[in-house]
Amino acid sequence: MRILVTRCSIRYEGRLVTTLETGDRVVLFKDDGAVVVHAGQGAKPINYMPGPTVVAEEGRTITVSRPSSGESLVIDVEDVHADTAWELEDTAKLVREGREKDIQATIFATPHAIEDGMVGLQRELFTEVGPVDLFCRDTDGRTCVIEVKRVRAVAAAVEQLTRYMEQVDRNVAHAPARGILVAPELAPQARVLLELRGYDFVPLDEVLSRCDGGQDLMRLF
Repeated sequence: MRILVTRCSIRYEGRLVTTLETGDRVVLFKDDGAVVVHAGQGAKPINYMPGPTVVAEEGRTITVSRPSSGESLVIDVEDVHADTAWELEDTAKLVREGREKDIQATIFATPHAIEDGMVGLQRELFTEVGPVDLFCRDTDGRTCVIEVKRVRAVAAAVEQLTRYMEQVDRNVAHAPARGILVAPELAPQARVLLELRGYDFVPLDEVLSRCDGGQDLMRLF
């Protein structure tokens, strides 16, 4: 990654035309071809060009073009405060601690947000294949195994729910259990599997909109 700290003016031409007068900026030339311009204040970039791009330098003019869209970013450099390049390596995956558990706790406190008359029995019920997120009972007295995802549910989420269902159904007091998947949306394969297994899907945003404090959690995904 190249990091250029410079006093410059910038002109963008694409879907519209914008001009930034002279000011101090940080320009990031990322390895994927994206170019990001930050000002001294605020977290959001003031200019952004997604990769792949073509970068050409002639004198003190840097032209960033994106052939696929016809966009261009012309940076007229007046002064260079710093110009460095770094080899960055980061293979770590983001692990979100607590967020999904916060969502589970909020829903469990308001189980009827999933379905009218739903009653919560236990949260994180232990099984041999892992904890069931929400263990509930519907108005027909049927045990419900509920898996909650804070991101788009893929086929693996349905398989996970199936493993929990198999564990719960071993207990004749709860069999046959009912499977429910709560998530923002379903991937196509997940939807097909869900229908084949006879499970129900409830959109997460609808559930949280009926929970106390749910609106705040909705901003996290």
